[in-house]
Amino acid sequence: MNPHKLFNHALLLRTVTGVLLVAAIIGCILAGPYTYSILFSFLIFGVLWEFYDLINKSKEVRIIRGMHSMAGVLLFWCFFISASHISTLGNNIFVLYLVYCMALFISRLYSKQTNPIRELAYILLGQVYIALPLSLLNSIAFHSIAIPLGNIHDDYNGILLLALFFFLWCNDTGAFLTGVTLGRHRLFERVSPKKSWEGFFGGLCFNVLLGLAFYQASFWGLLGQDLHELVHYTRLDWIGLGIFISIFGTFGDLVESFVKRFVGVKDSGRILPGHGGMWDRFDSLLLAAPAMMFYLVLIAIIKNLV
Repeated sequence: MNPHKLFNHALLLRTVTGVLLVAAIIGCILAGPYTYSILFSFLIFGVLWEFYDLINKSKEVRIIRGMHSMAGVLLFWCFFISASHISTLGNNIFVLYLVYCMALFISRLYSKQTNPIRELAYILLGQVYIALPLSLLNSIAFHSIAIPLGNIHDDYNGILLLALFFFLWCNDTGAFLTGVTLGRHRLFERVSPKKSWEGFFGGLCFNVLLGLAFYQASFWGLLGQDLHELVHYTRLDWIGLGIFISIFGTFGDLVESFVKRFVGVKDSGRILPGHGGMWDRFDSLLLAAPAMMFYLVLIAIIKNLV
């Protein structure tokens, strides 16, 4: 087969998959809280499944992927119910996940694994590294409402969620374009030989420019979003958010590369044609989401003190 045709086919497949994925994320976020939550429930399950599958391939332990992947979805919905105030249970809903954690520890007493402590450690690693950060997306989605209005559709605000993903995509694009054209100095060669410092700063600059665009209400008007909930964020706040996401998104990518090198695989899965697995596509989100939540809380504290 002609290598040129193969390259074009692979590039086309990757592009089509990427466009469909981006459209699904934007569409589900804009459509409302329930479509967003359903999409990310599938996402959490898929990423956890791939993570536990890679751990199983190391042959150190044998993890029941389905059960513990569903536990991650349970944590996501606990955050969703608590953050959205759709139930009077409030934070008490986390008792459900607490029961899972208690059962997890107790069940290790009866485990027939050679090293049940290592098995427990890997299971908890997946919950902390994947389920918890993605569950924090709920706190971001409902962060802009100081006083809940009692209606989930009124309390939900997709702008911050969209901003998170737009910043990640912009950073990846800027890092790729800059790295390919100017990349000379390796960023972290031991973990990811292709990443360069030039690409990192290129992505950072792209995010700064995007932050300036996000400050304009007209930008969100194009997507049918009302910025009045977030008018207290200054131009500098948006730029700082872009920088924060760029830095921690890059770290998220490096952490996944580190784990895959440890296991000895190139891709986490094959569910996304041309892209690999779900974990491959959302690795940067796993550190960017908690970093964004920290940034928003920090901004709120500073504004209250001033």
